[in-house]
Amino acid sequence: MLGRLGTGVLAAGASQVLPRTVAAQGRPPVGRIVDVQSLGADSSGREDSAPALQRAIDEVAPTGGIIYLPAGRYRIARTLVWQNRGTGRAPGITFQGDGMHSTVLLSAIGSGPVLRVRGTPSSAPAGTTFFWGGGLRDLTIEGGNGGPEQHGLDVLGWYYGEIENCNFVRLGGDGIRATVDLELNANPDVTSSDLFVRGVWFERLGGWGFRDMSEVQGAPAWLWDRCVFALCRAGGALVRSSSHSFTKCSFSGCGWQDERSPAAQVAYGLFFDGSATTSSKQWVEGCEFDANLTAHIGARFLTSSTIVGNRFIFNDRFGRGRINPPVGIEIGSGDAGARVLGVAFQRNFFRFDIPGQVVVFDFANSANVRDVEISGSVFSEVRPSDVTRYRGQDPAGRGAAYGFVITDRPREGG
Repeated sequence: MLGRLGTGVLAAGASQVLPRTVAAQGRPPVGRIVDVQSLGADSSGREDSAPALQRAIDEVAPTGGIIYLPAGRYRIARTLVWQNRGTGRAPGITFQGDGMHSTVLLSAIGSGPVLRVRGTPSSAPAGTTFFWGGGLRDLTIEGGNGGPEQHGLDVLGWYYGEIENCNFVRLGGDGIRATVDLELNANPDVTSSDLFVRGVWFERLGGWGFRDMSEVQGAPAWLWDRCVFALCRAGGALVRSSSHSFTKCSFSGCGWQDERSPAAQVAYGLFFDGSATTSSKQWVEGCEFDANLTAHIGARFLTSSTIVGNRFIFNDRFGRGRINPPVGIEIGSGDAGARVLGVAFQRNFFRFDIPGQVVVFDFANSANVRDVEISGSVFSEVRPSDVTRYRGQDPAGRGAAYGFVITDRPREGG
């Protein structure tokens, strides 16, 4: 039988008691391995487990390693903090559960995230220190429908972390938030984050599934693979940094928190914002967009990007008597300062499940929209007279001068 050290660190060979998912990933554990129950965490959810989990973080942080959360519901009454105490790069921590339906961190926090990750010191001097590696795997962060400032994960200065097979559900605020600290260093690269997010669900949230808090490159080059953004009231994902890649993801019902709640005023499945320099080199491929409130995709700032091979569905998902969304892709959202430059929309499929007035591509504030290519689109129209494929592009006048190229197949008969 494996023994346990008094500090809560498992003895040698303890990787045998970790979930099979750890071994299956082929990554040998490094640093320490801590079972939170050995530190007093209550898997029944009756007692506050935050002190035990914070102790586990503090023990593992110097060397990096794995914090193991066996199946159960762990009530968290204060924000857990993983803070870089030094001024150099620090090893990562992996928070490892027994499965997203088995290990649950239940937020009892009125305001703040369940976990705050800060890989840079709280005061200068600071270089590119960061946490490197680690992540969250096989667990759920659940909110119990708290207030608008109840969030799941807040990150700053975390590079190459991996969030896999997790669920962010019923939080009053956002699922994941990324930010920078310009007071620590005016160069946002010094406090930015870069994560890999795979097989993660964001559902029934009062805020965004993902929210990039900064307009100065706070979360560059995040990879999103097979993630689901469903019923996120503020919107699915708000991107203000460059080089995000969304592949095989789903954005549906954004604008509502559940099937019976009132809709938000404005909500997009995926929204690109920030500035013309920060919101560039985006890639959206093989994703599905279904019944979002305002538009499936909105682009206030978007440059040198490609949106290819996606499916966009328009229907009345909740029986409200109207087709959603009324706009498929909104180009130049927001105000006259919007900039969309050098963006290609290729081989996308648009499906209309019920009759209703829809604009597929809406060129809003098009004075700062240049070199937009739309090609290979397929339209499955229930009643073609309801569908305006393009609005505001002015193909014979300013659209031609501004480099709008539309090469879709015309409607049959005209």
